[in-house]
Amino acid sequence: MALNVLSRRGQAFARGRDVSYVLVAVAVVGLVAALAVLDAERLAPGANITSIGDALWWVATTITTVGYGDQFPVTYAGRLVGLGLMVTGIALLGVITAALASWFVEKVAEAAQSAEQRTESEVLDLASEVAALRQELRQLLRERDRQD
Repeated sequence: MALNVLSRRGQAFARGRDVSYVLVAVAVVGLVAALAVLDAERLAPGANITSIGDALWWVATTITTVGYGDQFPVTYAGRLVGLGLMVTGIALLGVITAALASWFVEKVAEAAQSAEQRTESEVLDLASEVAALRQELRQLLRERDRQD
């Protein structure tokens, strides 16, 4: 029992730690991507990502897969950065979805285990009650047989 509790707490801690690592990694990738796309785009003809603010906005909309389209790279290097950022955003959504699904599955399993334990306890109580009723019935039948 104690090992189960420690195991569950350890899994929850590990899951939270893993998500934290992913979020930090995505933030670092986002910052590097913003700097890379700004370097590639700021002097390109027809570029619309010309400031760090534009680059950060573009990173935010790209990594969250919103992609408004108001900011977009026009250079080959900028588009490669964008492709990497899109993959990072999809991976981030996958990690978050997996963490939430894992948490929901854990909670459902805990509820099912609790219900199973209650049911088992109730069945044992009923079995004891049936055994006591049988004993009482035997005793009543013996008393009746003595009176006849």
